[in-house]
Amino acid sequence: MKARALSLILLVTVAAACGGETPPPAQPITPAKAIAPATTVQPATTAAAEPPVVPAPLDVDPVAVGLGRAQPGPGGADDVARARDGIVRLCDESLARASVSLGEVREMDKKSDAELTWENSVGGLDRAKIAIRNAGDFPSLMAVAHPDEGVRDRAKGCEPKVDRLETGMWLDATLARVVKRYAAKKEPLVGPRARLLAHVLRDFRRNGLELDAKGQARVREINEELTKLGQDFDANLAASHLSIDATPAQLEGLPKEWLASHKPGADGKVRVSTDYPDYFPVLTYAKDRKVALELYKQFENRAADKNLAVLDRILALRAEKAKLLGYATWADYVLEPRMAKDAKTVATFLDGLKKHLAKKGDAEMSEFRAAHAKLGGKVTDPIPPSDRLYLEDQLRKSKYGLDSKEVSQYFEVRKVKEGILTITSKMYGIKYRPADLPTWHADVEPMEVLDGSGKVLGRFFFDLYPREGKYKHAAVFSIRDTVKMQDGSRLVPMAAIECNFPRPGGGGAALMSHSDAVTFFHEFGHVLHHVLSEAELSSFAGTSVARDFVESPSQMLEEWAWAKETLDLFAVHHETGKPMPKTLHAAMLRSRGFGRALQTQRQLFLAALDQTYHTRPLPFDTTKVLQEVNDAYTPFKYVEGTHFQASFGHLIGYDAGYYGYQWALSIAQDLFTRFKKEGLLNPKTAADYRASVLAMGASDDEAKLVAKFLGRAPSDTAYKAFLLE
Repeated sequence: MKARALSLILLVTVAAACGGETPPPAQPITPAKAIAPATTVQPATTAAAEPPVVPAPLDVDPVAVGLGRAQPGPGGADDVARARDGIVRLCDESLARASVSLGEVREMDKKSDAELTWENSVGGLDRAKIAIRNAGDFPSLMAVAHPDEGVRDRAKGCEPKVDRLETGMWLDATLARVVKRYAAKKEPLVGPRARLLAHVLRDFRRNGLELDAKGQARVREINEELTKLGQDFDANLAASHLSIDATPAQLEGLPKEWLASHKPGADGKVRVSTDYPDYFPVLTYAKDRKVALELYKQFENRAADKNLAVLDRILALRAEKAKLLGYATWADYVLEPRMAKDAKTVATFLDGLKKHLAKKGDAEMSEFRAAHAKLGGKVTDPIPPSDRLYLEDQLRKSKYGLDSKEVSQYFEVRKVKEGILTITSKMYGIKYRPADLPTWHADVEPMEVLDGSGKVLGRFFFDLYPREGKYKHAAVFSIRDTVKMQDGSRLVPMAAIECNFPRPGGGGAALMSHSDAVTFFHEFGHVLHHVLSEAELSSFAGTSVARDFVESPSQMLEEWAWAKETLDLFAVHHETGKPMPKTLHAAMLRSRGFGRALQTQRQLFLAALDQTYHTRPLPFDTTKVLQEVNDAYTPFKYVEGTHFQASFGHLIGYDAGYYGYQWALSIAQDLFTRFKKEGLLNPKTAADYRASVLAMGASDDEAKLVAKFLGRAPSDTAYKAFLLE
């Protein structure tokens, strides 16, 4: 994965971005790609005078080393040079530590079977994994979040090194022989140790160890090229700064706070960008639907000039690699270690949901057409997707008396942040405090999570506001995973929550839409999953769960952004300080289910597009497939000349896995049934959930974790009812 971003995902490499119109890329946090090494580590430079790389300790502080300083705060101009060197040092020294651990495992090939133990075989691979993640996670974050282009470029140089080491590890016959010899001893392993042994044996096969020399060489080549292409795709998207110019009259309907922070230029026009804080308000509120459509076209064409060709090459390489490894399609390869297991299961899942929602979707669309006609259009007009949010908002207002601009008055970004901390503190008996740690930008706020006795459980960084060159979605990125160290201590986990919410200041209140607030809760669910982990092994720590499960804890926490008992803790009017009135909250709840069928159809379209790209035989035109799948899953007309696939970032970090958002939502709704019955702030329920799910990571089968918390087998009953509410 790329940056182990969650949400969009977290874990062995991205970024899941999550939430928003297009839910995260997860990872980026992503499910464990694998542990993986080569026999050597490339130093930061090839100059002959350079000293050898010194292996970093497993408990290295990635932020301090990566930024080149331990002083708190964002630092000054001189710190940029240190960060450029520090990010390379972190990568190379951590990879050197991984190589040492792998070398120790290889040495066991010279020993007798009697001398082979868990610790010196599979345990050594798990220790290597921590080092590999230490090498790659913070650089992956800095590649999309550091304000200096030079640091971002240096950080991007780490991923190819990590991938080479991982590829080499899985193709290392000596390592595999040691593990297989240990497995043959059939020691009575239980729990996560037995689980990891089975996974490692599986992943040696999945990564090409059984291929001949020519096949292994080609796997190496494909992996390296895919890494580079994935970086190019993300960089092209991050560098795409598209916008339109609109007159104040064309922007009539936008909230006064938004207008206050968007003053006309000398030409009398307002520059409106495709970044989220501009894009979603314009599509939702602008009365001039032509200007909304023009912005939509720009948004859907971000990076299209470069990424269409990049995507074509990525799909070709993925298909080639899947065939080389013995899989019918890339989707079948990707899905094997996940809960769904294969592409056929996913296709059945998506088709079943499509049928389940058909009647409700038709009913909602009829209301949309009527609203469109009431606003001056014709019932028979094709409705462009740029009007979906606008018509939904208009209907909520007329049908349920809900004005989303009024709702946003109760969601000032800093109050929402405080509310999330207050609520989760009450639930889990934990405390939060600001931390004196180095940061990569003045906006970044480092925090520590403590238990009741004051012991630090984890650290995370709030990075909430947009800036040039920064990741454009919402996601949680791993910085360091936890693990039980050999001396019995626990490595303190670290993560960063990357968002693009309205920035405080600038002449107006930083008001979020309720949808943004829900996204904030979602992403913080990933933070908790990461920092409250108590997994013994790094391979199963925190969000390193099956990719189609990783969103469940975050999707469940979204419910806390809807309930009156939790909203009353933070949702106060930004001017009066008064809590949200019961009547307004009741209108929110009444209108919540409206548009859900159409929203879910949109998600099914994205999932089906992802699956089609990764199951259909090549070659094909990705734009024609986009239009085909759009027309099959959503009633909104495809807009000619747009190329959404060029900005569909999940195709990089969530490839063949986007279905996981709906799969995980089914689990999330099932998990929520117990909180719904026993109380959202019930400390006993929260403690059981923390112990059964959050603390475990992937230490046991995900379905078993759910069953343990619920006291019964998982069910999709709550999910299907939720979809039709």
